[in-house]
Amino acid sequence: MDDIDIFLELTDYNKYFVDQLILSSTLLGLLIATSTFLLQSGFTNFEFSRSMFLKYYITLTKVLFLLLGYNIIIPLILLYTDLNSKVVLTVHFIYSLLFTKYLLDFYSHKGYILTISSNKFNPYKNSFLKYVRFITNLGLIHIILILFFIFVVTIYPLLPATELDFTDRQAFIATIIAFAFSVLSLIRIIPQYFSFTEIEYKHKENTELKKDIEVDVSKELGILKDILIKYGRNELENQKQFGDLGKIDVRLVDKKDEAFFVINLSIHSSNIYDIVNAIEHYTYEFFKDLKNTNVDINSFVLSYFVKIESVPNSKTYFVRSKRVELEKLISETSEPKEFVRRIENKVIDDLFRGV
Repeated sequence: MDDIDIFLELTDYNKYFVDQLILSSTLLGLLIATSTFLLQSGFTNFEFSRSMFLKYYITLTKVLFLLLGYNIIIPLILLYTDLNSKVVLTVHFIYSLLFTKYLLDFYSHKGYILTISSNKFNPYKNSFLKYVRFITNLGLIHIILILFFIFVVTIYPLLPATELDFTDRQAFIATIIAFAFSVLSLIRIIPQYFSFTEIEYKHKENTELKKDIEVDVSKELGILKDILIKYGRNELENQKQFGDLGKIDVRLVDKKDEAFFVINLSIHSSNIYDIVNAIEHYTYEFFKDLKNTNVDINSFVLSYFVKIESVPNSKTYFVRSKRVELEKLISETSEPKEFVRRIENKVIDDLFRGV
């Protein structure tokens, strides 16, 4: 036990818990004030992926609120209740699970920012694999740090115990680690904000400094296209195979108020059932990718022009959806046909209806 416990023994744990309660409450108040400023006012002048930076701070503050909340709840329980150690241990287990989830969420989003601002890619369609790939894109050092943080914050405080319980000694170790982690993270909040400000400034330097909405959306559309290419959608750059049915190429139109994708399909099959199924599947997967982008565009259009060899004229398949609608439908169904059926705004050629 002595080999793994590097903390000094205390003679009065109650005094420590009172001091920890005061310190953590003060730090929590500072965090609330800082995060309120950043989330409400700090990004008002940002034109480059404001949503991406806001989400960075939301995921980070969730970790910090959890750590400081733990440092307030544990002292309160030990100072002012008669709950046994098994109950306190259960609280620690719940805290450990939440900390692991929130920390991974933060680093996954950090990996997302790195991916879209570098030459890294994330071609996975499965949401879990995409989530993990963003983390691994950060590199080996970050992965080691993540594992180290999870071990030190959640597992290490339990190691000095001789049996499965949660003593004052373990609470002391767990809370002092959580407090140190919170302080180090808070110290990085403001410098990180200024690094984001620098990124914003560099993007303004490399574009026309016009303030009209067309330029703002144009920048966001460029970012959106880059993100989709990094997700493996190479059809935005070059024509590619559309399964066994033919070829596809996609063009993102520079529109004023939404992301408008013109999708050209050259189909050599005459099986309408297969064509409709392929379009529905492609629509579902494309909208899933769009939902997972952090840009300030919330309206998306997929406008298909389908040229079938055996049919004289091109056929249309038009689908428009808002981000809120996408989030709702994707959470409720994983079936492409049902997904497309439930989208409210669509215009489908007679040839494709009823299939």
